[in-house]
Amino acid sequence: MKAEIIIRPIDQVWQDPQSFCMTEFIRDELFYYFKCWDYQSMLDGKVQDAGFLGCFTIENMLAIRHTRFTKQTTYPVETEHDCKCYYYEITHSPWLRDTLANRTQHDPDWADANQQHSYRHFVLENAKYWVEVIGSNLVFEKRKKDRQRMQLWKHF
Repeated sequence: MKAEIIIRPIDQVWQDPQSFCMTEFIRDELFYYFKCWDYQSMLDGKVQDAGFLGCFTIENMLAIRHTRFTKQTTYPVETEHDCKCYYYEITHSPWLRDTLANRTQHDPDWADANQQHSYRHFVLENAKYWVEVIGSNLVFEKRKKDRQRMQLWKHF
């Protein structure tokens, strides 16, 4: 089967498309933070900070890869949609299939121990790169801005 790209929008959230994201890993969880603009202000034509950070949390992370945008289109940058905050989900993903097969081949007990997880291939996009993650679930949350993260963003 051919891989299919599904756009998963986050309603009423406007991700700052020019800001780089901040990624953290804790055990098998990935936290992907990004700046947001105020949704209503943007509809009114004014750029105004939203007062919170967006955060995609990917649970039971199995694999990750990071790719800068290149002239070779990895995913459809030109896909027409009106989503202001979104992620992609890749169905029938060759990378997911190969990762699971490789893991099972080299660790036969792993498949039995991880049957409860249904792994999926997610793609997060921002500024000039893709972050692809294989995990069992993706959750979006609005997070309080904290001084430490905001300080790191000042340098970029």
